[in-house]
Amino acid sequence: MTELPLNSDPSVSTLPTGKPSTLGKKNAVIAGVLSLFLPGMGQLFNRQPRKAFVFAIITHILGATVAHTRLLLSFWTMVGSVIVLTAWQLFAAGEAANVAAHGKKPEKPVPLAWLTYPLLGIIIIFSALAPSPPHTMHESGFHAYRVSSASMCPTICTGDRIVADAWAYRLKSPQRGDLIVLKHSSEEALFVKRVIALPGDVVEPGPDGTILVNGVPFHTPPSCGKPEWIKETALRNVFNFKTTKVPEGTLFVVGDNLDQSLDSRIPDFGVVTPDMVRGKPLYFLWSSTTGRMACSIQ
Repeated sequence: MTELPLNSDPSVSTLPTGKPSTLGKKNAVIAGVLSLFLPGMGQLFNRQPRKAFVFAIITHILGATVAHTRLLLSFWTMVGSVIVLTAWQLFAAGEAANVAAHGKKPEKPVPLAWLTYPLLGIIIIFSALAPSPPHTMHESGFHAYRVSSASMCPTICTGDRIVADAWAYRLKSPQRGDLIVLKHSSEEALFVKRVIALPGDVVEPGPDGTILVNGVPFHTPPSCGKPEWIKETALRNVFNFKTTKVPEGTLFVVGDNLDQSLDSRIPDFGVVTPDMVRGKPLYFLWSSTTGRMACSIQ
């Protein structure tokens, strides 16, 4: 007696050439799509519960590794992580589709199949969806922003997309020269500024629009690449600010584009307190100047 291939029926037979049958092709599409979005679900569809469980566990381990490490906080390890996760999903889909197309035999029956299969389905769904993107962002500290202001040009300019570490200052305070992402009550949007003075420092206007910190001129570090930047008319009152001694528990911040920055020189903005800090810019995710992509932000 001839044994029929799995998931086939007597009306549709495997072609003599060894090519998948019509039903096999349909099953291959179903299994491939299932495992593309839920790695392991296509294997479960193919009646391979043990293999499905292994695929689900590997999927969860990969996702948890990305979520609970700093892989996303470096451009190249972030790219590598995306490639690995994508390749794994494609492999899971291809493996499931290949098994379904060629009608390979299912695994040995599992105990209590009526309970085991639904339970495995829940495990597979959980493994594919957890950790979720919001959870991954929260745990890793990865946040991406689109900059809508020229106040930090040439370091970061309008339209640039940057990645910031939300946990950069969880265990340490910003230091002089550090960049910070901050939330100010004057705007819904976040600001990016540079810390130029710490508590006890004296900040005062210098000659030709410069800023003196403890009597020493403040200079921004060199920017990455050559940004597209056209200087505009300077804002009023940014040069003639009053000499300030930075209060305890606060930070004096400015934008690298001193002519066009709403910052601590202006009374309505004021100094920044630690609770306003939301993270530290790390690298360019995208920029209109291609030479700046992947650059670390200093």
